[in-house]
Amino acid sequence: MDFFEHQDRARRNSFWLIVYFLFAIAMVVLSVYAAAIATLSIAESQNVEGIQTYLWSPELFLGVSTAVLLVILTASFYKIWMIGSGGEHIALALGGQKVPSNSNDLEERILLNVVEEMALASGTPVPPVYVMNDEMGINAFAAGTTPQNAVIGVTRGTLRTLSRSELQGVIAHEFSHILNGDMRLNIRLMGLLHGILIISLIGFWIFRILGSSSSRTSSDSKKGEGAILIAVAIFGAALMAIGYIGVFFAQLIKSAVSRQREFLADASAVQFTRDPDGIAGALKKIGGWKQASKLVTPNAEEASHMFFGSSAMRGLFATHPPLMTRIQRVDGSFRGPFAKTEAIQHGPEELIDPRSLSMRISAFNQSHREAQAGASSLSDHPNQAIEHIGDPDAQHIEHAHSLVDSLEARLADDLHDPLGAVAAICGLLLAPSDNPDRQLQIAILEQQSVLGQQADQPMGDVLQELKRIQASIDKLAPEQRLPVACMALPALHQMSTPQIRRFHDLVEALIMVDRKVTLFEYAVQRFVRKRLLLRLEPNRGDRPGTLGYTQLRSPFLIALSAVAHACGTMQDPDVAFAAGIQAFSTKEKAKLLPKEECTLKLLDRALDELANGVPKLKRQMLLAFSACIASDNSVTIEEAEMLRIFSDALGCPVPPIIKDIHV
Repeated sequence: MDFFEHQDRARRNSFWLIVYFLFAIAMVVLSVYAAAIATLSIAESQNVEGIQTYLWSPELFLGVSTAVLLVILTASFYKIWMIGSGGEHIALALGGQKVPSNSNDLEERILLNVVEEMALASGTPVPPVYVMNDEMGINAFAAGTTPQNAVIGVTRGTLRTLSRSELQGVIAHEFSHILNGDMRLNIRLMGLLHGILIISLIGFWIFRILGSSSSRTSSDSKKGEGAILIAVAIFGAALMAIGYIGVFFAQLIKSAVSRQREFLADASAVQFTRDPDGIAGALKKIGGWKQASKLVTPNAEEASHMFFGSSAMRGLFATHPPLMTRIQRVDGSFRGPFAKTEAIQHGPEELIDPRSLSMRISAFNQSHREAQAGASSLSDHPNQAIEHIGDPDAQHIEHAHSLVDSLEARLADDLHDPLGAVAAICGLLLAPSDNPDRQLQIAILEQQSVLGQQADQPMGDVLQELKRIQASIDKLAPEQRLPVACMALPALHQMSTPQIRRFHDLVEALIMVDRKVTLFEYAVQRFVRKRLLLRLEPNRGDRPGTLGYTQLRSPFLIALSAVAHACGTMQDPDVAFAAGIQAFSTKEKAKLLPKEECTLKLLDRALDELANGVPKLKRQMLLAFSACIASDNSVTIEEAEMLRIFSDALGCPVPPIIKDIHV
């Protein structure tokens, strides 16, 4: 099953989840109506005739159903809105602390390196990483709504007990959830459960307040009032019971959906790393660890379906398959028992590549040749990259490792420091040394330094930092430049909101010096705007995976025309556009749009709209972009990177395009 089928399955699961949820709401409405009838009957009188009066009342039913629907839907949508703008909110609610990208803690450095390699290998942004320092159980989670706003979290117990290869298996499992669209479903589950639970909370408040009031009521002078208070208190108790019964069935739904996704994520992790011993070893250590995968945070149950291991419930409410079953699906020979797990002492050899410098240079040269050959092979097989979306291979990890390992030490260190990351991005945007525009860009940086020093902000030292690493940046190979920009993202997330906004303005100024925007500049510009600024904004209410071609025809034609014009320097744009249309659909009849109708501003807006397309439509659109690029039987590394940029914008991350990848 490929990435787009996974996305479709997640979409279908969301549909059925809503159906089950609506059924649960209907049962809650009927139950609350029945409780209201009983309450009014008790308050009315003690004769049988009073009960008959309220067996059916259209006005009462309308009032009850409206109130219940309003409460549940408002609570659900509020919860989804609160946690739906990104994974940071969930990570913090679970007690996570963001790991600085320049952390000196050896365990955290190993974790950051593993996450970085996995992100580059899968083509996703490098996500912020959180550690739950008070949790000694072996567990991890991925949270967010898209790969663009995802975060990775692990417990301190995970770092203390797992080797690097085992940690890699766990992180690969979590990246599977990111790639397969599970995170948005997780957030919807949390929201819907909260909506039903709120009925119980309301009942608890009513019962507690009015129950205490009724006990203080006089039996003579306030006999009628006391009866009413007792009836309302009973109604509150009924609401508590109804709400918890609703939560009972909602928990069953959540657990059933979650268990199947865990099997899929385990299998994907093995395929990603090509190392079944990694994830199997992590699962075995859970079985032998004194804390297992248990969590102490009070929010663990609410988010239990998001974790790598079962955090609380067992039996019907278990959100994960039995541990032994998961292990045997990966390692069929294992029969137990679990060996006692002990904390391990990590060594620096897990942080750095033990290969010699000559071997690292050889590996990078091989990786460079593979990237060039991969771009060329894309012209022969335009769908090659599309078939690997959401399906990275162990060779992609090695490719990412080689790219990272070949960086000069000073530049690699700077990418994990906020100031160094800003300087690196600025250095990547500088014009060649023999271009007059470079001096204008340096002048902008000098002005920025003066303003930063006046405001007593770290960004005042950007130019000085850039001078130390510019030589290393100028030596980067073409296929290293975009990954280096992606590697800087976690450090940039450590900046304050004003600093992020100033950095965005600086990037815009550096790019617009020559009043032209190259493909690489567009990629950096979009990364900064979508990965940094977007995290500062509330949930915008996008509708990913819901729109069809009828609604998206216009933005698709803008995007395809932009690709054709971008490739048109070496070929006829009309020919490239026709190849893209042919790959998209033989029924579609459209003409290339003029260049002025597909500017970068319009393209940016079009890509945002296309991100809301259904998964199968995204596949067809990406096949069209790929065929358009490859129509002249020659694909450059820059054109291959353009396909990856477009894919990322649609929420379909493409791993590095290298030759001879085997599924």
